[in-house]
Amino acid sequence: MNDLARYRLLAGVSVPPAAKLLYSYLLDRAGGRNGTVLLSSRRLAAEVGLSASAVRRNLHRLQQNGLIRLTPRYSEEGIRLTNHITFV
Repeated sequence: MNDLARYRLLAGVSVPPAAKLLYSYLLDRAGGRNGTVLLSSRRLAAEVGLSASAVRRNLHRLQQNGLIRLTPRYSEEGIRLTNHITFV
């Protein structure tokens, strides 16, 4: 997705600027809408400059608006791993 298409997509979505920043960052990390991201909210927060709670809140907003899908992952022992973030 080029920058102009990304701007048009995000202009039509009613989410806070922090969610738009996070979405753009995730797109860059994934290499486009066909990619996926496996990063913790703590790591995303450090890389984007938001708090971990703000990252989690905005990830859920992006999911509610149909832009991403969050899939929880667990180890074989049942330990919670990072979410699998895919673009819808």
